Amino acid sequence: MFRRATDDPIKPCSCGFGDIKAIIKHNGRQPGFDYCPNINKLDNHVDCPSFNAVCHEDEPCKPYWRLIKGSIKQIRHWCLMGEIEEVNYFIRPKLTIRTRFDEKVTIHFYLEEDKTPPTFSFNDALIGHTILIMDAEKHDFLDGSIGVRQEYGDLVVIFKCSMQTLIKTFGSMMAPPACFQCEAKPSSPTQNSSLEKKENPVSADLSSHGNQDSQPASASLSLKKCARCQIAFYCSKLCQTQHWKDSQKKLCSSMK
Repeated sequence: MFRRATDDPIKPCSCGFGDIKAIIKHNGRQPGFDYCPNINKLDNHVDCPSFNAVCHEDEPCKPYWRLIKGSIKQIRHWCLMGEIEEVNYFIRPKLTIRTRFDEKVTIHFYLEEDKTPPTFSFNDALIGHTILIMDAEKHDFLDGSIGVRQEYGDLVVIFKCSMQTLIKTFGSMMAPPACFQCEAKPSSPTQNSSLEKKENPVSADLSSHGNQDSQPASASLSLKKCARCQIAFYCSKLCQTQHWKDSQKKLCSSMK
């Protein structure tokens, strides 16, 4: 049977979808089961849906599958994301996660054909870390529970940080170039030079923008990339040092 994904997640999306009390401005296309205005895909309820809204393995659903010329075809990918709360290796690896919609979901790994997955390590499957599974589907287990039976390791990635940290960092990557710590924007085209590689890769020659709390950004403000991941931007040594301590030290290797 071909159905539509459920559009009532336990906790609403930040765009307002799923919240019957939310006041959504009528200035264009409205959030729905198949549309989310959030450009941050990890904060988008269509690209990164609730477990309640993902397809069952035996039941393709909209908006990810569509009937085309008599056959059902996948037209869009999705990603299940959650923060690890429990880890169990009895018989086979099993992780219990909590999604950003406040759902508790159990992931059972059946990696007989992929015992050494190329995209993640079980050494990183620790409480507080975040797991993403591409095209995860619901599975009915013999004990009556519903979870995820994951057979393909290359569809799984684990980030060594909390879910909120990952969402915030990914949002910074999607937005126009700005300092990952203070969000200051460059006054000229972003420089592509990388920061010097060190254990704490802080450059000594970054343009300073002064005290964030009392002064506006310098007219000559420029950004430089982290030399390791080539993703994070910083406007000063101070900002990079603080961001490294707060989250980048754990995220850097995962974002390569």
